[in-house]
Amino acid sequence: MVQKKFLVPNLFTGLNFLIGIYAILLMAEALIPERGGRSVLGFGKTPLELAAWMITWCVLLDKLDGFMAKLLNASSEFGAQFDSLADLVAFGVAPALLVYYYLHSTAPEWAANHRPLMIASLSVYVLCAALRLARYNAVDSEGLKEWFHGLPSTFAGGFIALSVILHSKYALAGAFPMSLTMLPLLLILTGLLMVSPLYLPKLMRRSNGFVNIFQIVNVFIGYLCGFGMVFPEYLFGILMVYGVLGFAKGMTERDEIEARTAES
Repeated sequence: MVQKKFLVPNLFTGLNFLIGIYAILLMAEALIPERGGRSVLGFGKTPLELAAWMITWCVLLDKLDGFMAKLLNASSEFGAQFDSLADLVAFGVAPALLVYYYLHSTAPEWAANHRPLMIASLSVYVLCAALRLARYNAVDSEGLKEWFHGLPSTFAGGFIALSVILHSKYALAGAFPMSLTMLPLLLILTGLLMVSPLYLPKLMRRSNGFVNIFQIVNVFIGYLCGFGMVFPEYLFGILMVYGVLGFAKGMTERDEIEARTAES
């Protein structure tokens, strides 16, 4: 850790960790009547909206963390453990609390009447995120180079954050009250997918040039939209397409993946 090259990826990890913590603080602030509906100075977003976008920033920073570690050949056991701790906060605890605080802020009466569902969904999601990260460090980081085993916590956290952003943007709580139930159910679904035996292809260089260009263009646009806090529909759509098509591909190649893993 005394070598300067290790400081760069760990700087991104540390920033990811701190942004996740501050996002949680903003969520709690949303329940203060005189502050919850006001925009946060300089951002033009309410505390809950900004907290959701900050989780999205953590997704982008997490990818930069891994990219810089590979670029500088600065991967380390310390970095892997530090990254997991930051991920647990930014993509495990923060998204679950975001749904919890959002429902209490947006529909307090509904939240009071559905407290068991909210507590259960929060518990399932956070526990599954912790198990997913522990499994990755202990097992999956060895041998699986092209595939994720289960839904990555980064993907899950971003999906939940964008779901809340869109739910708020289109005022679905008033237009479709049943949509309130969907948010806790999404926590449970994404939590179970994190510890599932399904396989999802990683974003990496492919032999097909068109696929590489498509990936690069979408990643570039994703960073612009994420840090610019615009077009959450695009980001949500990209995650949906990647998840559905990726898991479908993993299911069709499951036997081949497990055979290669067993050989390694």
